[in-house]
Amino acid sequence: MKKWIIISTIIVVIGGAAWFLLNKKDQAPNVAAAGQTTTVQKGKLEVTVSGAGSVTAIKDQDVTAGNTILIVENVSVASGDTVYKGETLVTFKNGDVVKAPYYGEITEVNVESGKGASRGMVLLRIEDEDEVISPVTRENNNASDSLSGNGLTVDTVSVKEGAVVKAGAKLITFTDGSILQAPVAGTITSLSVSSGDSVQSSEAIAHITNYSSLQTTISVDELDITKVEEGQAVTITASAFEDETFEGKVTKVGREGTSSNGVSTFDVTVKITDPKSLKIGMSTEASITIENKEDALYVPIEAVYKSGDEKYVLVPTTSGDSTQSTKKVTVETGISNDTFVEITSGLAEGESIQIPIVQSKGNSSQGGMMMPSGGFPSGGGFPSGGFGGGNGGGAPFGGNAPSGGRGGN
Repeated sequence: MKKWIIISTIIVVIGGAAWFLLNKKDQAPNVAAAGQTTTVQKGKLEVTVSGAGSVTAIKDQDVTAGNTILIVENVSVASGDTVYKGETLVTFKNGDVVKAPYYGEITEVNVESGKGASRGMVLLRIEDEDEVISPVTRENNNASDSLSGNGLTVDTVSVKEGAVVKAGAKLITFTDGSILQAPVAGTITSLSVSSGDSVQSSEAIAHITNYSSLQTTISVDELDITKVEEGQAVTITASAFEDETFEGKVTKVGREGTSSNGVSTFDVTVKITDPKSLKIGMSTEASITIENKEDALYVPIEAVYKSGDEKYVLVPTTSGDSTQSTKKVTVETGISNDTFVEITSGLAEGESIQIPIVQSKGNSSQGGMMMPSGGFPSGGGFPSGGFGGGNGGGAPFGGNAPSGGRGGN
């Protein structure tokens, strides 16, 4: 009898162990105390890259006397004409003339009456008897070039500091008849000459800033810069306007980075579409939209675990005796940012899933998912269509299952 009792006991133990192992394979143990639930959401999911910077003017430059022009009064030749050495080609309104340097044929004319000719501008081209074509400028002929000597003398100043000007507006007229025009539209923020002053070609005599055309330049981490392209949409916030956002577009992506403490960052320039009340120098945060998807199913990124090549979530279940537990549901994922991950297969909208609870105590955390070495990348989320680990290529999700569950290595 004792023998049969012992055999029966062994059979019961083995059967119980087998039942436990079979059930454990498809169902995680009761972890209700270590997690809370949320539901699968559906909507727009965006992947972004972020950076900080400050507001600057797109057009902000000094104006020098080297930008002077002479107004053309008459052009005496046309393309195809044959001219002799010394023949007048162009006459300016101040009386200066440009003459043919040698016998030849006019092959190109770039000026017309009433237009301005800047220093160094090619007025026309002439071909000599040896079929050599040379440019003709106002400097290498008989037109006055006072800047090569003692400089130009200011005759009249047509604007005042603070004036708003259009591109091409007359700023200064010099005694030799040349004119200084505004190279860009904007506000005259400084003006340092008056009638009778003598100026040199390199001397900055005015400064123009366009306050209605602004940009921000942000620093982007080297792990994210490969995803940034010109033309991408940008959402901008400014510390001075907490409840307001501004729109923009990427206009320039830096080709060379700046290294600091072993990490490189790259400059990305963003044109602000409507600056509104933004002012130059204000600090900004910019979020560049890398990819977005409408009507995507998504869950919090911490709800998805990884074991080997398998990704899964924990779905709450209730057994016949009302015991609360969870079961593993394998899922496939799509795009993600640093908050949510798209679910492309395995779950339906509104379905409940479990997410870990992380309780901080001092400098340590208790409960929740164990993260792999390196964690998530800092800054701007994960690459489009997949995930990137903190080391630039590792698995994004916990390499181990939540406390008490099945895990990978």
